[in-house]
Amino acid sequence: MEKDKYKARVKSVIRNICISTVILFLGIIFIVKSFSIEKEVKNFLYSYNLFQSVNYTVDLKDNEYFKNNTLGMNMSYISELVDKVNLDFSYKFNGTKDGKIKYNYQIVAYTKVNSTSITEDENNKLIWQNTEVLLEPKTIELEKSSSYDINEKVQIDFASYNEKIQNLSKTYRIPVEASLEVKLIVKTDADIENVEQVINEYSVMNVKMNLNETVFSVNKDFKQNDQKTISDVKPASKKINKVQFIIGVIEVVIALLIMLDSIRKSIKFSAKSDYAIALNRILKNYGDVVAEIVSPIEVDNLNVIEVKNFDQLLDIEEEIRMPILFFETIPDEQGEFIIVCDNIAYRYVIG
Repeated sequence: MEKDKYKARVKSVIRNICISTVILFLGIIFIVKSFSIEKEVKNFLYSYNLFQSVNYTVDLKDNEYFKNNTLGMNMSYISELVDKVNLDFSYKFNGTKDGKIKYNYQIVAYTKVNSTSITEDENNKLIWQNTEVLLEPKTIELEKSSSYDINEKVQIDFASYNEKIQNLSKTYRIPVEASLEVKLIVKTDADIENVEQVINEYSVMNVKMNLNETVFSVNKDFKQNDQKTISDVKPASKKINKVQFIIGVIEVVIALLIMLDSIRKSIKFSAKSDYAIALNRILKNYGDVVAEIVSPIEVDNLNVIEVKNFDQLLDIEEEIRMPILFFETIPDEQGEFIIVCDNIAYRYVIG
C-alpha cells in the first residue's frame, strides 16, 4: 500500500512539473512577443525633378576644308579651325506642390592649366587658373509656383582661350595640359506648403573642352534627369503590448508557484517516506512489545527523559518490564514511543 502511495505521489509531482514547465514556456513566449519593433515609416511630403540639357554648335574660321562653317554636336573638332562655341543651356525645376521659390544662377568659365613635366609632383601640377563670369548672377522670386525654367545662351571665344594657353606654353617653354570648363550654376531655395523643411538645391551643369590640343571634343558633365524626394521619416521604435505582457508575467508566476509547491511536496513526501519506513521496521520487528494507542499520554506531571534511539528504549523495557506505548502525534509524519514508570516517562520521538 505504501509502495502504491509512493508511486502515486511521484506521478503527481512529475505531472505538476510538466504542467508548470509548459505554462512557463507559454508565459515566456507571451512576454517575448509582447515586445515588437515598428519599422521605419516614410511619409511622402514632396518631390521635384531636375531636367538639364545643353545644345551647342561650333563655328569655324574660314578654311578650305569645310564648306559649312558651323558644325553640330557630338564630333571631334580641329582646334586650329575652331573660332566660337555656342552653348545653349536649358534647366528646368519641376515640383509636385506649389510654394515660394527663390532661385539664382550664373554662367562662369574656369580655365585650368597643369604642368605635364615628369618632374612635377602629382599633387602639385596646377600652375595657373582663371575664373571669368560670362553671365552675371540673376535672382528670381516666385511667390506661388511649383516649377521654373532657365534658358540661356553664351558664346565662347574658343580661339582666344586656346591661343592664350599656346602662348603661355611657348613663351615659358612649359609642357602643359589645359581645359576650359563652362558652368551654369543654379541655387534654389523653395518654401513649400505643408513642408517644414526648406528645399535647398545646388546644381552645376558643366561643359568641358580641352585646350592646347590638336583635336578636342565638347564633354558634358552632369546628370540630365534627377529626382529628389522629401519624406517625413518616423524612426523605428519599440512597442509593448501591455495585455500580452501581463498575461505572460502571470503565467510565469503561476508556473513558478506550481514548481515550488511541487518541490515542497516532494521534499515533504520524501520525509514522510523515511518516517514510514522507519516506523514499519520498528513495528514489524518489535510489535510484540509495542502497543499502539489512540490518545496521547499526558506527560505534564511526569519527568520526561528523551532517549537517543529505539534500541535504548528496548533496553529500558527489558529492565523494568513495562510496555512501550506508541502514539502518532502528526499523522504520517511524526510519532512517539513512551515507557511510563512511576513518575518518569522515557520517550523516543521518530519523524
